[in-house]
Amino acid sequence: MKRKIGLLATARKKATTPSAAIDLYISPLFVKSVHYAQKHYDDFYFYSAKEGLLTKDQKIDPYNVSIKNFSTSEKREWATNVINVLKQHVEPSQCKIFLHGGWVYREYLQPALEKAGFEYEVPLEGYSIGKQLKWYDEQKEE
Repeated sequence: MKRKIGLLATARKKATTPSAAIDLYISPLFVKSVHYAQKHYDDFYFYSAKEGLLTKDQKIDPYNVSIKNFSTSEKREWATNVINVLKQHVEPSQCKIFLHGGWVYREYLQPALEKAGFEYEVPLEGYSIGKQLKWYDEQKEE
């Protein structure tokens, strides 16, 4: 049985002091995605424009960087780096990745996952932020 690994987007809304990644981001969508991942995945990681791949307890400073300001080649390089670091934690053949986050990131992460040999799924593909929030709420009730 393959391990289920969550790969979660971080958020623009952050705490004001250096914190562990799991505590730095404070948007409702981020918090709900973490609660979901804690119940449904064997492990999970975060990705951010500035830091790349983050572990839950990795301490980072608040920042203001958006992937929207990256060039296409910078976005590709960023995604390759995220997946290369992910491979240091999990073996592509032994897990399935569940990718949570917007298209602005997934557009580059999905090809990088495929190239690295990861099987992946996007549980909330095509959902607006409002629908994602509702979906996470509905999962808690089950």
